[in-house]
Amino acid sequence: MVYGATARVLLPIALVALVGAGMWGYQEHNEKNSVLIKAENSYQRAFHDLTYHIDKLHDELGKSLVVNSRRQMTPTLTNVWRLAYAAQSDVGQLPLTLMPFSNTEEMLSRVADFSYRVAVRDLDKEPLSDKEYGTLKSLHKQAQDIQDQLRNVQANVIDKQLRWMDVETALASDDKKSDNTIVDGFQTIEKKVQEFPDLDWGVGIQSLDKKKQQRIQGIDGKPATAEDAKKSALEFLRINASDAKVEVDENGKGQTYTAYSVRVIPNGQKAAINLDVTKRGGKVVWMMNEREIGEEKLDMKQAQERGEEFLRKHGFGDMVVSEIDSYDRNALFTFVPVQNGVRIYPDSVTIEIALDDGEVTAFNSTEYLFNHKQRLLSKPRLSKEEARKKVNPSVKVTSERLALIEGKNDGKEVLTWELTGSFEGNSYMVYINAMNGDEEEVVKMETGTDRENQQ
Repeated sequence: MVYGATARVLLPIALVALVGAGMWGYQEHNEKNSVLIKAENSYQRAFHDLTYHIDKLHDELGKSLVVNSRRQMTPTLTNVWRLAYAAQSDVGQLPLTLMPFSNTEEMLSRVADFSYRVAVRDLDKEPLSDKEYGTLKSLHKQAQDIQDQLRNVQANVIDKQLRWMDVETALASDDKKSDNTIVDGFQTIEKKVQEFPDLDWGVGIQSLDKKKQQRIQGIDGKPATAEDAKKSALEFLRINASDAKVEVDENGKGQTYTAYSVRVIPNGQKAAINLDVTKRGGKVVWMMNEREIGEEKLDMKQAQERGEEFLRKHGFGDMVVSEIDSYDRNALFTFVPVQNGVRIYPDSVTIEIALDDGEVTAFNSTEYLFNHKQRLLSKPRLSKEEARKKVNPSVKVTSERLALIEGKNDGKEVLTWELTGSFEGNSYMVYINAMNGDEEEVVKMETGTDRENQQ
């Protein structure tokens, strides 16, 4: 009787425990499936985004070979810069960390750097050279090769109903028996890129690459986690974590600096804001807001004031405007710091201001980040009067100041006298080496304007 009573008590408890265990297992199974589905969807989205961005990159590179005006070329190359960075970010979100893909990522990084440096310079004063057109033509062909291979992979993924989670598992286990169509496709892309002929990126890109490699260890700060990168991005944008959807991914090994790619979509908005945040120090390298620009309401002076205010709020020191440009309802400003009265041109920061509401829609501090430091500037051996005598007598010099620039040939920094002058109705900037009197560079300015008038 005691046994029967005990059984009557324990049986319901056992049944409840059994049902509870079953429900727990079912819930755990569902949660695991939910995580796997979420990861799979994330990989699928990143892959389709990559295909789309490479398609658009190919189109914009083709457009750059056709347009014949600075007004069209500048936004076209700006789009190339944005799309190349976006494609890099997409690659970083795919499960390819266990396979070599550095050549492709490095190519995208160089395309971004090349297009950016050409886009921000004044193409009226310094048009694209034959070599640069040749580089664009080669990049257009290379983008098509990558585009074709990605489309093949995409078709196979759809036809065979392949899963990216299987790719991750196969790479991790080195499974030779599973369908490696996706892996083979990306390995083919990497091999193609490796076989591409070397391109003439120009001294500027070679110099930038070298500086990045030399100074990456010099970036101040402790190692940053993905959560640190998210925090840095939101602080930079002045957005609360609860007011936006944020995605953080690691950039691939092809980057010349290690960083997190951060994608922020503010609540109630469709356009994303993309940023790169360094893994050391958690510093924002660049930012691009994808939103559409409305009707112009601000003039260039008001836009410049917004840019100056932005720099002050983000901890940049004493900086002045060195270049001004505008296109497609955007104002583009290049700022440089001043040290002991010397303009430090290698430490430039570029800001794009939307002329509809004055918002900063693009920011690039790559050169500032990798170059900026307190320099021990030598005293000029030449006086400003002696520097004036080195200028062609036909040029009427109106002002002079000290400036640190990069040498055209070797990229080494040179202390110069920057002399503003005019000749036959045109304005020129002449750079005379302040130590030996050599003429380092001559830049033709737009008629009636110079850097003095841009402040």
